[in-house]
Formats: sequence, C-alpha cells, structure tokens
Amino acid sequence: MRSPLLALIGTALAATGCGYQLQGRAVAGGFGTAILVHPQDARLGGAGVPGVRVQLVRDPDRMRREVVAETVSDAQGDFTLKTSSFGAGWMDERWEIVATRSGYATAQSRMELPLDTRAVRVQVELEGGGR
Repeated sequence: MRSPLLALIGTALAATGCGYQLQGRAVAGGFGTAILVHPQDARLGGAGVPGVRVQLVRDPDRMRREVVAETVSDAQGDFTLKTSSFGAGWMDERWEIVATRSGYATAQSRMELPLDTRAVRVQVELEGGGR
C-alpha cells in the first residue's frame, strides 16, 4: 500500500460511495498503447477515433481477469472510465487498459492508476490495420 493515510482516504471514499473516474482520448497513431499524459499534452489533440471500446482490467495477471469499467469513445474520441472498485487509484496494484475497434489493432498497456485523476488523461493510441 502507498501509505496508511492513503488507505484511510480510500476507505472513506469507498464508504461514501464515491467512484473513481479516469478520462481519456482515443487517437489514431503508429503504436497500440495506452499511456498517462498531462491534460494539456499535444498528443491528445490528434484525430480522435470514435467507437473505441475501452476496458479497465484489475490485476490482469490473474486467471480470471476482472473488467471493472468499460466504455465507448464518443464522436471526438473522448471517454471516461468509471468504477467503484475498492482501491482504484490508491492501492499499490497493477491495472490494464485495453482498447479495441474494428479496423485497428488492439491497444493495451499495464499501469498503476493515479491518485489524482485531474492531473492526467489516458491517451489511447490505435494503430490502423487490425481486424
């Protein structure tokens, strides 16, 4: 765990029913990846890809992968992943973002979720030519 204080904050948030939200944008590019960037990062200004299915997977190394959030990007490529999963953003664990859309290769990356979601955006870069 990151610290006892963060654990206490996370417990309080879970008890009040607050959810975790992570905003992002799907863009066309040369790599199939998902990274955390600053909200003003110029790469977020690329051509948005609508209709991208974006999933947040908890503890992706487990045999039974658990998809805890799923959404579809809007006409500009923007999306918001929302989950009420205990520990999202403050527990020391791995998560995976998986993005799929017909005509593009699957984009996926593993990461630790940020505590302050206002300070970052998920940039999903999709490489053309998938199924």
